[in-house]
Amino acid sequence: MIARLPLDTPATIRWIRAILVIFFLMGFGFGTWLSRLPTLRDSLGASTLEMSLYGLCLAAGSLTGMLLSARAVERFGPRKMMAFTIAVQVVALPLTVVFMLAGSIPLGIIALFVYGLNFSAADVAMNVSGANAERVYGKPRLPLMHAFYSIGAMASMGVGSATEALGVPLQPHFIAVGVLLGVAGFAVLGWVPRNEDALRPVTSSASLVTTGPVPVVESATGDELATVTGSVPVIPAHLTEGGATTAPATKRRYNPWRDPRVICIGLITLSAGLIEGSPADWLPLALVDGRGVTNEFGALMLALFYGAVVTARLAGSAILMRFTRVAVLRMSLLVAAVGIFTVVLVPGPVPLVVGTILWGLGSGVCWPITISAAADRHETAARDVATVSAIGYTSMLLGPMAFGVLGEQIGLLTAFLVLPLFVVLGIVLAGVTREPKQ
Repeated sequence: MIARLPLDTPATIRWIRAILVIFFLMGFGFGTWLSRLPTLRDSLGASTLEMSLYGLCLAAGSLTGMLLSARAVERFGPRKMMAFTIAVQVVALPLTVVFMLAGSIPLGIIALFVYGLNFSAADVAMNVSGANAERVYGKPRLPLMHAFYSIGAMASMGVGSATEALGVPLQPHFIAVGVLLGVAGFAVLGWVPRNEDALRPVTSSASLVTTGPVPVVESATGDELATVTGSVPVIPAHLTEGGATTAPATKRRYNPWRDPRVICIGLITLSAGLIEGSPADWLPLALVDGRGVTNEFGALMLALFYGAVVTARLAGSAILMRFTRVAVLRMSLLVAAVGIFTVVLVPGPVPLVVGTILWGLGSGVCWPITISAAADRHETAARDVATVSAIGYTSMLLGPMAFGVLGEQIGLLTAFLVLPLFVVLGIVLAGVTREPKQ
C-alpha cells in the first residue's frame, strides 16, 4: 500500500509543534544552568577564573558535539538523535551540580562536558528537523522555533529568580528541570516523523525528469509517508533511479568545509552571533561604565534587547512569507547597525531605549535565516547545518574574550563599533542564502 501525506495535514503541524516544544526545552535547560551560576559559585567558593574554566569546559563540549553530530544525524535521523541527546541531558545536567556540590569536581566537569556535547548535538538535530518541517509545510517556521528557544531561556531565568528568592537548593531544582526535559521531550517526540527523507518535496528541476516509473516510498507506518505537492511526486533523497536504497557515493565524499556556499553562510552566522551575543555579554556593563547609567537601568536595557529579539523571531515567519531571505537578512542587519550606532553615539536615555530595541529587532532573525539556508540541500543538510553552527558558535567562544580585551583598551561601549564591520560582511554575503528554485 502506497500512502501519501499532503503538506497541510495535522501530522505536519504536530511535527512543527513538537520541534517548537523541543526548542523551548533546550532553552529552558541551558537557561537554568546560567540562572543559578552565582549560587553555584558561592556554594563552591569558586574564583572567577575557576568559573571561567567551567564555562570553557561547557563550550568545548558544545563545539565537540557540533563537529561530531552531523554524521550521526545523517545515519540515525533527527528523531533518534533528539531522543538520545535529550535522555543524556536529563541525567548529565543534574549530575553536574550534584557532583560539584559533593566535592567531586572532576566528575562534575566530565558531566558538564557531556551535557554540552549532547546539548549541541540536539541543537543540530532539532534545527535539521525544523528545517525539514518548514520545507514540508511550505512556510518558514525556523524563526518561530528560535523564538521558542529564547522564550524558554527567559522563562528559566524567571524560575531561577523564584528559586533564589525561595531558597530552593540547587540539587532539587536541577533534578526537577531534568525530569521536565525528559517527560515533555519524549511526550512530543512521537509527533516527529521517523523518516524525514520520505517527506521531502522535490526541489530540483533535474529531479522532475524521468523516463520510467517514478519511485515512491512504501511505508508501514504513518510516520514514514511519502508526500506530494500538487501533481509532483516526492522522491526520497536516498533513492536512486532504479529505486535502490543505497546512498549515493557523492554523499560520502562530500565535505562541507570545502563548500564555499556553506562557509559563506557560516561567516554570516558568525557575524549574526557576534551582533546578537555581544550585547548579551556586555551591554549592561558597557552602559554603566560608558554612559553612567544605574545597574538597574543597564539590566532593563538587556531585558529590552531580549524582548526585541523574541519579537523579531515571532514575526519573522510572517515576514519571510512576504519577502525573500536575502532581503530580510540585509534589512535586518541594517536595522541592527542603526541600533548599534544609536546606542554608542547618541546620548540620552531615549536614544538608548530606541537604539537597543532596533539592535534587538535587527539581530533576531539573522541566525535562524542562516540555519534555514544551510539546510536547503536535503541530502547534506545535517553536515551543512553542523558546519554552519560550528562556525557560528565560535562567536560565543571567542566573542566575549575578544570584546573584553578590546573593551579594556578603548572601553566596552566604543568596542561595539566593531560590530558594523560584521554587518557589512553579512550584507555582502547575504546572496548565498537565496531560496533554491522550485
